[in-house]
Amino acid sequence: MFLNISFSFTVLLHIYCALIKYDIIIDMENLKNLKTFSKRIDAEIAKGFLESNGIGSYIFSDDAGNMYPSADIVSGVRLFVTKEDFLAAKEMLDMLEFETEEN
Repeated sequence: MFLNISFSFTVLLHIYCALIKYDIIIDMENLKNLKTFSKRIDAEIAKGFLESNGIGSYIFSDDAGNMYPSADIVSGVRLFVTKEDFLAAKEMLDMLEFETEEN
């Protein structure tokens, strides 16, 4: 029994390290909210625009894995970038125009 627990811990540790290495587990302390969108499609467009310009970004929303897209209305869809890329990303995103309540 002891060997199984030790082996399981070692395997889990290797999996965890691989997830961090390949950016699957995200270090939230290094991220900053760039913009909150009312529509997921706008967040996806912004994410694609940033990534095509060499800035990685992450989308977070409370829509249960996009199973309940109407849940975005309440909390919005948040686009995060690293703190190092925040200013450059903000400048790039200002180039794009998104539909607002005024339009």
